Amino acid sequence: MALWNGATSAPEIAAARTARRDLREALDELHAVEVEAGLRRPVPRRRLILAALVAIVAVVLAGIAVVAWTDARNAYTDDDFERAAAERVGVLIAPDHRDPSRARKILAGATGAFYDEFAQSADSYSAFVQANGSVSESSVDGTGVSAREGDNATVLVAATVVFDTGGGAGDGQARRFRLRVLVTPDDGSLKLGAVQYLP
Repeated sequence: MALWNGATSAPEIAAARTARRDLREALDELHAVEVEAGLRRPVPRRRLILAALVAIVAVVLAGIAVVAWTDARNAYTDDDFERAAAERVGVLIAPDHRDPSRARKILAGATGAFYDEFAQSADSYSAFVQANGSVSESSVDGTGVSAREGDNATVLVAATVVFDTGGGAGDGQARRFRLRVLVTPDDGSLKLGAVQYLP
C-alpha cells in the first residue's frame, strides 16, 4: 500500500479502509483465540468503554487547562492598566523643550487612533514646544479603572502640571487635568489608544 501523497484516488482510499477493517477483524479473532487457549484474559467490554471515556475526559480537561493558563498568563490587572495610564499620561502632558525626543516618547506609548492623530501633529507639537521654551513637571494625582472590555480598559486620570514661567524656582503655574484614556495592549505593552480631556 502506497503512502498518501495528496493525489490518492478513491479506489486506493477504499482499499486502504478495507485493509484496516480486515486487520482489526484479524486482531479481534487472534485475541479471541488466545483467550480460548488460556493465553490471555478476556477484557470486559464495559471496562474498555470506561477506559475510553476516562481518556477522552482527560484530554478535554487538559485542553481546558491549557486555554485557561494561556488566558491567565496574558491577562492584565487593574493595577497594570492604572500604572501604564499614569506613565503614559505623565509623558503626554508635560512638554519640555530640553527633551527633543518627547514626541517620539509619546508615540512609543501610543497605539490605534491616538497614535494616528498624534503622529500627524508630532512635528508641530515639537516645534511649538521648542519655540515657546516650554518646561513643565507633571505628577499624577490619582488613577482608576472605570471600565474593562476584553484586554482593554478605560482609565480616569487626575494629574497636575507645573509650568516653569522662567521666574526662578517656585514660580511655576500649576494646572490640573482630568483625562479619560483607553489603555490597550500592543506589542507586549500597554499603550494609550485614545485620550479625552474632561472638563
